[in-house]
Amino acid sequence: MATKTYLLKPSGKMNQGYSLVEGENVVYEASLVKFKLFSASIYEFTNYTNGNKEEHKIGKTITLEENGLIGALSTKSYFKFDGVKIWDYLHEKGVRINSNISTNKIGMTYTVSLEGKEIATIATSSPKGKSFVTTGIFYDVTCDDKDLDIVFLTAYALAKTEQVFVD
Repeated sequence: MATKTYLLKPSGKMNQGYSLVEGENVVYEASLVKFKLFSASIYEFTNYTNGNKEEHKIGKTITLEENGLIGALSTKSYFKFDGVKIWDYLHEKGVRINSNISTNKIGMTYTVSLEGKEIATIATSSPKGKSFVTTGIFYDVTCDDKDLDIVFLTAYALAKTEQVFVD
């Protein structure tokens, strides 16, 4: 399979969901099915390349700022994915993320590996004609179609949290 670059963008009302698009085509999507105010909400994750759909419980995003030299770099942010902290869940699946400040634009670049093999690059993006402040976080996601499930979840976690550096 060929490596492609997609755009991860907020979708739905109040950025409750995210879509991975190639041009105008939605390739992968996490959409809110049932909102719950005091517990985890239900989301449907749909991979349009193979037709797979799965429902997952997504908890509220929790962000803790640590007192550090640079506050944003010491932020710890997560949500629970089916009852497990998202970073722990991804770690258990063999995902590792190398975080770097982008050299050619404002933002971050994340190199994603699975069981020691690099599978994706996720980089902060600002699509033409879109205001970063008013539209939410966008990412350029480069990966093979065969890795879409775990790469989408990783990009979704980066977009939904305020975690700048992931370890």
